[in-house]
Amino acid sequence: MPNKGRHLFITVSLVCGDILLINLSFFLAYWIRFLSGLIPVFYGVPPLAEYVRALGIVTIILLLALRTYGVYSLSKRLSFSEEFLAVAKSMTVSMFILMAVTFLYREFSYSRGVLLIGWIAGILSITVFRLIMANFELWLREVRGENLRTLIIGTDESARKILQNIYHNPRWGYEPVGLLSCKEKPQNKYIFGVPVLGNLDNFASILSEKRINEVILTRPELPREKIVKMILDCEKEMVGFRLVADFLGVITSQVKIENFDGVTLLGLKGSPLDDAWNRFIKRIMDIIFSSLGLILLSPLLLLVSILIKLGSPGAVFYKQERVGQDGKKFLIYKFRTMTTDAEAQTGPVWTKADDKRRTKIGKFLRRLNIDELPQLFNVLKGDMSLVGPRPERPYFVGQFKEDIPRYMVRHKIKSGLTGWAQVNGLRGDTSIKERTKYDLFYAENWSIFFDIKILLRSILAIKNAC
Repeated sequence: MPNKGRHLFITVSLVCGDILLINLSFFLAYWIRFLSGLIPVFYGVPPLAEYVRALGIVTIILLLALRTYGVYSLSKRLSFSEEFLAVAKSMTVSMFILMAVTFLYREFSYSRGVLLIGWIAGILSITVFRLIMANFELWLREVRGENLRTLIIGTDESARKILQNIYHNPRWGYEPVGLLSCKEKPQNKYIFGVPVLGNLDNFASILSEKRINEVILTRPELPREKIVKMILDCEKEMVGFRLVADFLGVITSQVKIENFDGVTLLGLKGSPLDDAWNRFIKRIMDIIFSSLGLILLSPLLLLVSILIKLGSPGAVFYKQERVGQDGKKFLIYKFRTMTTDAEAQTGPVWTKADDKRRTKIGKFLRRLNIDELPQLFNVLKGDMSLVGPRPERPYFVGQFKEDIPRYMVRHKIKSGLTGWAQVNGLRGDTSIKERTKYDLFYAENWSIFFDIKILLRSILAIKNAC
């Protein structure tokens, strides 16, 4: 899977770089126009402070414009020329808005020369900076082995064009591993140096053997059942799936269209949390509220720790391996509510409402969800979020991904202390299929206000969370 931490780092770096460069561009424009001696000054040098005030407006407008044109969305495959045009459009829109605002501001007249020089310098510097960052990200991906290992289904003209586009745009990060023929016997062994690995009968095994990250299907006329089976196999292995669109069809809200330099691809729509901006906002919210929660609840946490220690022998906290974002395992923290040998005889099993393995204090803690509070440490560490699908144990995940369609899609976002399924009564020993539906709805419809709504409903809930 693509490294989301790297995506966030690159996006934050781009934003910070854009802010710095737009300000430097206008300081440079001010210097060239009034202080360098290159251009005659007839009416004196205006105060720099007035331009500094205007820079705040320019910076905010530019960042919004750049985001609108998609240059911060690393999932979009922009060529260098497309990115240059996006930057130029963003700068132009920002300048027009600034000129409109300054026209209404009668107390000071801004130099059009400064605006023109700043506009040119801004476009050039931001574009060059993005070219440097693109090459840096390319180098980083290669060093860390994070290129998207791509399998192409089909050996037709569309497949050949996709391979050409990949080779012409290495900054996109695709690494073609192989192709699969849609015929029983492949006619070619190699296409542009990429091996033809077999036919569709080999699809499921190749996904795992070749550690594929992305599948692109160039033959949408294949039987629907085969395509659906491939999509489900990809989701089971947490592999991205794209479909070349060379036909007219019905587009639903869960399908996205992506232009791959002349080849149109269809894919299942991702979560709003695929956007680095949204993940950044959600992470800031997690850090602030988990820190406040730990500080405000520290007396309660101390009291519960003492009661657990006095109530039964064993550790205060219970650590258990769970499966989180991108299928990665982590240790979840809870207050211990059961005897220390609770699963010695049974192995991994679901807890029940009348579970006899619980301690006396454990029954009380579970009834009020207090046993979940140590997971605020998981949230602060970044293993979890305040809101998201509840994480399951690896033993159960191995079962569910085989039995429940699209189950692994819920692992594309961070697990949560609480979730949309839990506040709708799907807690403990309830239908995993129904829980998955609610988790997928949350992932596909995330917003910061949705998170706040779930948190408020969770605070008011009394039943056990997991």
